[in-house]
Amino acid sequence: MQDQLICSGCRRVVQYRRGVAGVCCPGCNTLTAVDPSAAANMSELICSGCPTLLFYNRGASNIRCPSCNRLNSTRSAAANQIAHLTCGQCRTTLMHPPGASTVQCATCRYVNHVRDARPQTVLVENPKTLDDKGKLVSNMVVGVTSWKR
Repeated sequence: MQDQLICSGCRRVVQYRRGVAGVCCPGCNTLTAVDPSAAANMSELICSGCPTLLFYNRGASNIRCPSCNRLNSTRSAAANQIAHLTCGQCRTTLMHPPGASTVQCATCRYVNHVRDARPQTVLVENPKTLDDKGKLVSNMVVGVTSWKR
């Protein structure tokens, strides 16, 4: 199993295997001590301005995205929950937004199918037509799909 921590040198998110005492950041070579209780105090959300995954301490009320500079409220993080799955080829833990039907692994490029993809409500509005009395009527169809083929 892997966990993440924030590098004490460059503030980058670094993944590490559970059970290690310290992690050397590949970006700045700073050695950061692993606090076993720190992972329980971390949470994650997807930036509301771009698709960047943000990690933050649970006590924070806001977090600024380093990619687009948008300030994200952690109070609305319930709408930005992250789902996890293990890559079927290389066993890397992958994170994705709930409702995704497939997730491509960044390590091995394997396309993983999400088993519990939430159904999506689909609304199709066709052009209005005239009925037999010459009255304009709406033509809509509502359906539910799981996007599984």
